[in-house]
Amino acid sequence: MEQKNTQRVDNLIWRVAKQLNKRKRAVLEEFDLTCSQYDLLAAIWQSTREKKGVIQVDLAERTQIDPMTTSTILRNLQKRNLIIRERGLVNTRTVEIELTYSGSRLYQIAKKQIDQMREETYQSVDQQQIISQLLILSNKLNKSNH
Repeated sequence: MEQKNTQRVDNLIWRVAKQLNKRKRAVLEEFDLTCSQYDLLAAIWQSTREKKGVIQVDLAERTQIDPMTTSTILRNLQKRNLIIRERGLVNTRTVEIELTYSGSRLYQIAKKQIDQMREETYQSVDQQQIISQLLILSNKLNKSNH
């Protein structure tokens, strides 16, 4: 691929990612949530559905959010009564996380809006082709990072 095309691909991926995040932020503003807060709520909700215990260090890893930032975000979610954080009973060094009823409800309503935004965004796009190409690129990048 020519250098001009690779630069164009990089630029398009960057622009699309920024525009998608901008749309996501606009939806989440209605719920007074940041993207990172939403991502953590989603990870907690998913782990709860899978009947897995949720500990803070796993959330940081799962969401790819720095552990210290994760802690700050979780503290803010706790202040809003969206989650409960408690020291582990077995391992007191761990912090276990649970959604409150309000947190679960807020997440589900926000998720519905995010899903609707995604449907509208990808409505006239060949999603299978994009997925295929992005998987190739992602796999190539993962191999070069190891």
